[in-house]
Amino acid sequence: MSTLPSIDAYMLPVVLFLIFWALCYKPLAGLISVVKESAKSGPAWIVRSRVWNWAVGHSGTLGSYAPILLVIAVGAIAAIGAGYLFVELVEQVPLTTSVVYRADQGIHTWFGHERQAAMTTLFETATNVGGAVGQGAIVAVVAAMLLVLKERASAIFVAITAGTGALLNLGLKMIFERTRPDLATALVAARWYSFPSGHAMDSFITFGALAYLALRQPWRWAAKSAGLAIALTAVVLVGLSRVYLGVHWASDIAGGWSAGTVWLASAVVAFEMLLRLRQRRRGAAPTSPTAEVPDKPAPAHPATT
Repeated sequence: MSTLPSIDAYMLPVVLFLIFWALCYKPLAGLISVVKESAKSGPAWIVRSRVWNWAVGHSGTLGSYAPILLVIAVGAIAAIGAGYLFVELVEQVPLTTSVVYRADQGIHTWFGHERQAAMTTLFETATNVGGAVGQGAIVAVVAAMLLVLKERASAIFVAITAGTGALLNLGLKMIFERTRPDLATALVAARWYSFPSGHAMDSFITFGALAYLALRQPWRWAAKSAGLAIALTAVVLVGLSRVYLGVHWASDIAGGWSAGTVWLASAVVAFEMLLRLRQRRRGAAPTSPTAEVPDKPAPAHPATT
């Protein structure tokens, strides 16, 4: 029996969106500005060094590839950080004396006592959106729209990133073979292994990829931050739905998000690298790591005499 007051469950997505939008609109904009300025200027001892000036300004191979190498380095840092969290979860999950185990049990029990009809409907809808059919439909529609807009590289990026991410999740489940919570009390059917959550990981990768593409569009920051807030809201609702419905432990969701971060960071770095390689093959000058390379590259400028 729920001890929470009866609320309009459908206000939850609105509240989450407004919170995330508020966090993205100003604070994130400031953070991005600082990161870009740091990437442009960098520590004085690096930027002003002879090695740096030679590498970036060199007309040979290293100079052309220096921005690409920096993009790879930034992506590697993000992937390693998320990977560390994933490894920590893997080590703590089977230990019955660990904080992770106790948190899983406590959260699972709490959600089991706090179910409401309207909330159940909301989370059943969220879990359907985060399932294979829902995610597949979203990827197909977005990829088709991108193809219509002649952004072929972005369409391929979304399809491959989401598809291979789903396969990676299946592989991880086969490795860890974690059993689900007692499905006798679950509100929906579920099969196969529990860790990491496929819904959490797949939705993080798919909505994360869409948020990344939204950030690359020539929109105002208000629209970009709103797109990012929508993606975050969807990811959180899908993740919460799996614990609320009783088919996953909370650490399954955290594992899905951390593994999804590793894969998404790797995919974004690969995509940015390929765009810059394509730009280089067209004879364009090396692009700064902070500069946005368009999906549809402009033709190289003819040489002037």
